Amino acid sequence: MREDVRTTLALYRGNRLINSVMNDRARALFTQIALHLHFAPRTDGRSGLTISAMKDACADNGLCSRGRCEAMLLLMRASGFFAAGANDDKRRRPLVPTEKLLSLQRERWAGHFIALSHVLPEAGDYLSLLNDPAFVANYAFEIGGAWLAGVRVLEHSEDLFVLTERSAGMMMLYSLCAAGDADGPFPPADPVPLSINGLATSFAVSRKHVLTMIRDAEEAGLLLRGGAGNSEVTILPRAREGLEAFFATMFLYLAGCAERARANTAAPSETALAS
Repeated sequence: MREDVRTTLALYRGNRLINSVMNDRARALFTQIALHLHFAPRTDGRSGLTISAMKDACADNGLCSRGRCEAMLLLMRASGFFAAGANDDKRRRPLVPTEKLLSLQRERWAGHFIALSHVLPEAGDYLSLLNDPAFVANYAFEIGGAWLAGVRVLEHSEDLFVLTERSAGMMMLYSLCAAGDADGPFPPADPVPLSINGLATSFAVSRKHVLTMIRDAEEAGLLLRGGAGNSEVTILPRAREGLEAFFATMFLYLAGCAERARANTAAPSETALAS
């Protein structure tokens, strides 16, 4: 858990404009859905990622509205994560992920696999397979497909919803966990330093947003402030247990997707993914 938190915090990307469109959990799912559509097998060999298909997937699965989906796609295109795809049909508006997006995803997946390797030796194989474009395509297809099929990593961690459904909520909890003693238990049971300004600056949110989230987490029995001037916070058992359930579910989810991707990569005739 500590290793995964460290990597996730290091790779976090966010700004006030993006946060105003979609929170970080939704952004992660948004990217997974987009890559799933792009790499989904098609008889015509074209990318299945179109603006219309993305809007349908997001709206039908309750991730966001069609308008918010299009706004997010515009932001991601402007940031160099998607580009217009080849198109000979004016009725389609295809998009393709750029190497910038794929490189960032490989880096994030590598962080997960490194953390996972502490409890699952096979994760070392998944890590090396990230150099294989066919595995990357299959894994991206599986990750998004599992969510569209109804898999929810947070289904056993409902107590954390007060944080996960808000911009940078989980990142703030990660940051507080990472502030604990490096040689102590994780998540830490002892109080850790709390800086409202520091959290707001690190995650591109307002001080009011941080304060509201901390207060709501206290009311939910997840956190407890203390120390001089409320300069410390204790991560309560309810939050620690929720995090443990979340990581256990996530690691099983990632391992399952990676195993299916590895099998499909070894049998390319059965999975002809879009390139």
